[in-house]
Amino acid sequence: MTAPALEALLSAASGWQARAPRLLAAKADALPVSCELAVIGAGLTGLSAALAAAEAGCSVVVLEADAVGGGATGRNSGFVVPVPARCGPPELRAWLGPQADGYLAGLSEAAAELLALPEASPVRKGWMQLFAAPGSAPAAALAWRRLGVRARALDAEQAQALTAAAGYHGGLLFEDGGQIDPLALARGLAERCRRRGVVLLERCPAKLVEARPRDGMHVIRTPRGSLRAGRVLMAGNAYSRDGVAEVARHSVPLTLALGQFELSPEQQARVLPADIPFSDNRRDMWFFRKMPEGQLLTGLFALRADAEAEQYAAALRRRVRAVFGLELDAAPRLWAGQVGLTPSGLPSLRRVGDGVLAWTGCNGRGLALSFMLGRTLARQLIGAGPALLPFNSRPLRGRALLKWMAETAIAHDRRRRARLAQTEAPTQKDTLQ
Repeated sequence: MTAPALEALLSAASGWQARAPRLLAAKADALPVSCELAVIGAGLTGLSAALAAAEAGCSVVVLEADAVGGGATGRNSGFVVPVPARCGPPELRAWLGPQADGYLAGLSEAAAELLALPEASPVRKGWMQLFAAPGSAPAAALAWRRLGVRARALDAEQAQALTAAAGYHGGLLFEDGGQIDPLALARGLAERCRRRGVVLLERCPAKLVEARPRDGMHVIRTPRGSLRAGRVLMAGNAYSRDGVAEVARHSVPLTLALGQFELSPEQQARVLPADIPFSDNRRDMWFFRKMPEGQLLTGLFALRADAEAEQYAAALRRRVRAVFGLELDAAPRLWAGQVGLTPSGLPSLRRVGDGVLAWTGCNGRGLALSFMLGRTLARQLIGAGPALLPFNSRPLRGRALLKWMAETAIAHDRRRRARLAQTEAPTQKDTLQ
């Protein structure tokens, strides 16, 4: 069970919700009797899938248990990253063979489209992965470039100049990356879907999905009645619940707590002067970006369910102090979200039934990936495009053990990093191990 303090962060308004204009309640659409494609989940995957299918002339219904962007899409850091997580060129070649180039080209194309949508407050200056220990940035950049990715090696001085962050040994700049407001993006896509004739029902969960078709149609039962659909895409990722809860069993859920700090104008100019977001390459990932209004956004994995909100705030303040040398006394805006991880760091796609597809496992790099997969899976379902990635029908075994192992590795890295921090006083040790 989730402790009350963490549960409160999981339901707290995100920084993206706080900056969004208050929406007037949309007129509730009636649930149709049938459609050609039913999409379960109105996050980035579901909305991009619905838009692609509607543009191809299909009738589409989107069922969302909460509100548009209410899951991972509206609760993340807003990084647009054109490469997968925890998976470098050798692993991609082993997984996809000669198709690795096309997969990465698709990610770069998806990133470019997301960063071209004005409603998402896009900043297309790249995304950086910084090295917390000495590494061969030139070799890594070359390996990515051989796969068609625009990657540039950074030495320590270049990384420091771009970020004003201390303690890093260079890294990689992925030039096709950037940052957006993910909730504004989701709302913009939802409006585009509605203009294309998509029926989008919020607070209408799929309570039961019959994966085996009757007379060529799948039956989806909801609190508003039943829907018959020729094809179904389960797009809830780690937030899959109710009738699609089985999808979440193909990834391991970890909770990410995020904090948004107010900065003075002088601090805004000093921190991340190039306005390029970054994550480092440790298991206990540290990451930073500036919000559209200049606040500093960062976060950490929530390993202790019994921790109080102030403990998360204090740990994030220590990270800001260690990296940027800033003393931030004011309480940050805090919220949390769920991340779906897979042991390989690669997405898990499955055929649930005849004409029913699902995927999970964004591994913390979900914006470009979700947008690309939603569009690709929709086209595959309606017969307008080929499969992009291999499918895997087996759920993860021992998910509780895998979750424990992932959290233990992160906690070990967190303790090791704290020991190596020469400037950290004994009373400032991380209490969230």
